[in-house]
Amino acid sequence: MQKDKDMFKPHSHNSPCPTCGKGTVKATIIQNYKTRIKGYPFTVPQACIGICDQCGERVFTAKETRRWGALFDQALEARHALLSPAEIARLRQRLGLSKKGFAHLLGVSLRSIHHWEDPERQTAPSRGADLVMRLVQQGLDAGSVDVIDFLLEEAKKWGVELQVQREVAA
Repeated sequence: MQKDKDMFKPHSHNSPCPTCGKGTVKATIIQNYKTRIKGYPFTVPQACIGICDQCGERVFTAKETRRWGALFDQALEARHALLSPAEIARLRQRLGLSKKGFAHLLGVSLRSIHHWEDPERQTAPSRGADLVMRLVQQGLDAGSVDVIDFLLEEAKKWGVELQVQREVAA
């Protein structure tokens, strides 16, 4: 359950439980905490979670969940599951497009392109935007793309194994 960041302060040892009101929420460091980020499985190496000593409710600060999101994005970039800022800029340049033109091509804002190409970016492209850019890149490299095979391979980078049926309509 996500709580307001003021409901649980990681360094406080006497935060009342927002669920039961009887217990005390205490900061607990959990190693290899399994969770889901953006719907995908992820293990946080070291998570700070508030746990009520009476009802066991787990409370997360907004700052902590943002940290998990950043760790998730870093892990994706390390596995090359997201295009890097330099790769996005190279793709745009290969197409001979300005940032504004690239934004129009992808159906996103100019601000998004600026953020995605920034080497110190705080905001990575969405999964959908990244896939569209990868498809464009694959099309440039190979000339044609089996979209389903491409998407299945990309899903593996996110820790998801899928099988699809390829039925031909009669």
